[in-house]
Amino acid sequence: MATAPFLARDGDELKLIAAVGTARRQFDLTDRAVGLLRERGYDAADVVPWVTARALVLAGGATLPEGNDARETAWDLRGADGGRRATDEECRELAAYLTGLRIENRTLETLREHVRETRLSAFVDPDDLRGRSARVNALNDIAKDL
Repeated sequence: MATAPFLARDGDELKLIAAVGTARRQFDLTDRAVGLLRERGYDAADVVPWVTARALVLAGGATLPEGNDARETAWDLRGADGGRRATDEECRELAAYLTGLRIENRTLETLREHVRETRLSAFVDPDDLRGRSARVNALNDIAKDL
């Protein structure tokens, strides 16, 4: 069985280590993702719930240094069994984090599916997650009103 996702320190930066396929990979975390994790008290060597790790990958908060297709990477994440289970409060904060983002259009439906299939659905309606084109459309509507 694959090791559950966990955090590690690389110099001054916090990284997410997760099994992708048959290899363990180190993901870069955005400042916003680090803030989310730190607010929950996570630090180096802490196991991250699989639901959180997969959501971070799909939302663009955790990326591979060489770049990656978030959908393919999320599908290849391993370690769903065992590890740490997200609390209701963690799910609530993760849901708020996700609704505050504009998700890449390519990964939006996959992220919505992830929300539907996990406990996140109790804290956010998958249809409340917005893609980047929704923001562009909203800005276009504002421009038209001017």
